[in-house]
Amino acid sequence: MPERVAWSRVAWFYGIAFGGAVLAGLLLWAMRQAGVPIVVVQGGTAVLYMPLPLVAGLIVERRAGRRPLIAGEWKALRTRFWATVGPSAAWAVIVMIAVLALGFVVALVAGALGVPGAGHFVASDAEFRERLLQIVPALPADVQLPPVAVLAAALLSQGLIAGLTINGLFAFGEEYGWRGVLADELRPLGNVRANLLTGVLWGLWHAPIIILMGHNYGTEWGWGIPLMVAWTTPLAFLLSWVRQRSDSVLAPAFLHGAYNGTIGFFALTIIGGSLFVALPMGMLMALVLSVVAVVVWRLPARPVKSEPAQTVLERHEVS
Repeated sequence: MPERVAWSRVAWFYGIAFGGAVLAGLLLWAMRQAGVPIVVVQGGTAVLYMPLPLVAGLIVERRAGRRPLIAGEWKALRTRFWATVGPSAAWAVIVMIAVLALGFVVALVAGALGVPGAGHFVASDAEFRERLLQIVPALPADVQLPPVAVLAAALLSQGLIAGLTINGLFAFGEEYGWRGVLADELRPLGNVRANLLTGVLWGLWHAPIIILMGHNYGTEWGWGIPLMVAWTTPLAFLLSWVRQRSDSVLAPAFLHGAYNGTIGFFALTIIGGSLFVALPMGMLMALVLSVVAVVVWRLPARPVKSEPAQTVLERHEVS
């Protein structure tokens, strides 16, 4: 393992990723101000914002003169598809189920104890209907809904499936950069320091879209940015762990996609919660992710086979 981090490459990576985030955020904000339909703006977020770490990673790999990780990922998919996708999907689903299960317990206990801002789970089908109408005002008031337990199970299943398909595809752009290229660059720091730094940088990378678009926290971006860092940091440990466990960047992409697809379950089923305390965006989410991260990192995990970035660079310098 190389003794030092090549901070110039880290700076290039983050400069491109964050600089692109500012430009993409401004463009999306301008589209919203111009009255572009919100569905189009949300699609623009997926297309313009999420691939930026992939772009930054490819540029850094090009500057370093080494074979890009994506070439190895593509070769693995072509030569041993199920051996690559299977473990990646399995570990992603296992970790996501652990997060959801602990989240449910924490939300239930916090609500029962009356923790300020924690809110409480919907207690009946009628209460769930009222909650759904609050979130989706365009929904007809007389719409027929299945029992809340059936609908919740369907939403969670759909989110997991989306995480392994379309959500995972879009999340791959982020994960290639954060858990792929940047993780290899920061490996000399060791797992703890590397993931702490990645979690903070990743959380702050969302700042332009939080400020300009009200992403997750509306107009309360002043508190929203540090709070997002509070839960992206333990989430970074989980995403890094599944990459090491599966030896593929696909695993964190699947987990990231599943997280995006299922975590909204708490927003639908928790009533009266504070945005900054309750799940899915509050401090309780940071607590849940931290506990799961501590547990999984205590499990044995084989190191990734890909070589540290500087080791590869030393053998493949280009003029």
